[in-house]
Amino acid sequence: MKLNLGSYKDVPDFIYGITRAIWEDRGIGAKLQDYYAADILLRAATGFTGTNAGVTAQTLQTLHQFPDRQLVGEDVIWTGYEDGTFLSSHRLTSVMRHTGDGALGKAHGKMVRSRVIADCWVRDQMVVEEWLVRDQAAFANCLGIEPRAMAQEMTNRDIRNGRPVSFFTPAHDKPSQYKAMIQDDEAVAAVVHGMQRIWQDKETQAIRDLYFAGAVLHAPGGESRYGHADIDTFVLGYLASFPDAVLKIETARVNRDPHQPVRVAVRWSLTGSHSGYGHFGEPTGAPVYVMAISHFNLTSNKVTADYMVTDEVSIWKQIQAHVASHAPVGSP
Repeated sequence: MKLNLGSYKDVPDFIYGITRAIWEDRGIGAKLQDYYAADILLRAATGFTGTNAGVTAQTLQTLHQFPDRQLVGEDVIWTGYEDGTFLSSHRLTSVMRHTGDGALGKAHGKMVRSRVIADCWVRDQMVVEEWLVRDQAAFANCLGIEPRAMAQEMTNRDIRNGRPVSFFTPAHDKPSQYKAMIQDDEAVAAVVHGMQRIWQDKETQAIRDLYFAGAVLHAPGGESRYGHADIDTFVLGYLASFPDAVLKIETARVNRDPHQPVRVAVRWSLTGSHSGYGHFGEPTGAPVYVMAISHFNLTSNKVTADYMVTDEVSIWKQIQAHVASHAPVGSP
C-alpha cells in the first residue's frame, strides 16, 4: 500500500497540514481547490454540499463570524487501503471569538470552544468525500443561548426566507463510492458490541461492561460526564427522546500506536421518531436522524475516554421543522 501524501510525512501530518493551510493560513478557496475535489460530497449534520464552491462559501461564512478561529488538532485515526486511498477521522476543537454577524445571529464577542470530528476519504492528496459533525450546542452554550433557542431562530429564518429548513438526512445524500467497513479487531468488536447493546437494544447495563469505572464521556454541548451513573443519565436522555431509534454503525476502525491508548473511531447514526420525553423535551412525533462520530480510547478493551460528537442544534431543527409543517394555517 503506497499513499500519495506529497511533502507530508504521514497521514496525521497531511490532515493537520491541509487544515492549517485552509483555515489559519487563510488559503481558503485556493487551498480548497488544491485539496478538495470539485465534486466533493460533503455530508455535515447541518446539510449536504456537493461542490467545492459550496465548501468555499461555507468556509468564508464561518471565518466572517469567527475571524480568529484556531483549529486545535486532538487526534487523527486513519486507515489506508490497497487502492492508495485512505480514510481519516480528525478530531479537533475550534477556539474562536464570535465577532461577526451571521447564521448564529448578532455577534456576541464571546469566546467559543466546540469539538468537531471530520471523516475524510482521500485519494491522491484530494478529499473526495467527507462526513462532518460540529457540536453546535457547545456554540450555543458558550454564547449563553439555549441550543433549542438557537435552532428555533435558525428554523424561523429559513422559513421567513422561503428556504427549506437546513439539516442533513440520508434522503439528502448522493451515492458514495467509499465502501464502508467495520475493521476486524478485538477492540473494535468490543466497542461495536457495546454500542449495539446500549443504543440498539436499549440495555444501558452494557455501559458497565464497555466503560471503565472512571471513564469520561465528552458529550455534546461541551459537557463531560464521569463514571457509569453519569454516562447512563446522558444516554437515557437520548434513548427516552427516541425510544424507537435504530442504530446504524457506518464505519469502525482502530489505530494502535506506541505510547498511546488503543484508539477506535466509529461513525454511526440513530434514526427514529421524537416520541418520548427526554433530552429533547416534549415529544412531537418528528422523524429524526442523529448523525454521530465518536472516538474511543481503550485500555484492555475498556473505554477510558469517549469523545462523542452530535449536532443537537441540527436535531432540534428537525423537530422544529416538523412542528412548523404541521401547524394550522395562519398560526403564529
